[in-house]
Amino acid sequence: MMDYIMPISEVRSKLSEIVKKISRMRKHLIITKNGKPEAVLLSPEELETLEIKADQDLLRSILRAQEDIQKGRLYTHEDIFKDV
Repeated sequence: MMDYIMPISEVRSKLSEIVKKISRMRKHLIITKNGKPEAVLLSPEELETLEIKADQDLLRSILRAQEDIQKGRLYTHEDIFKDV
């Protein structure tokens, strides 16, 4: 994935446009100050992906769930709560 890099002065003047672009394209923007990376702007979807990748327990749980779906190990809501 290609990074977008912009100086903070340009980001200030185009913030609304940049936010729409980042959200729509699901990319991120590296914001620089005096030529050095200072901050990152990213879409909510990209943040969620990064958080999932950082949480190994959650990632394993998602992988197990996908395997259960592929193998047909599915239960209805009624099956789960029939004795409650």
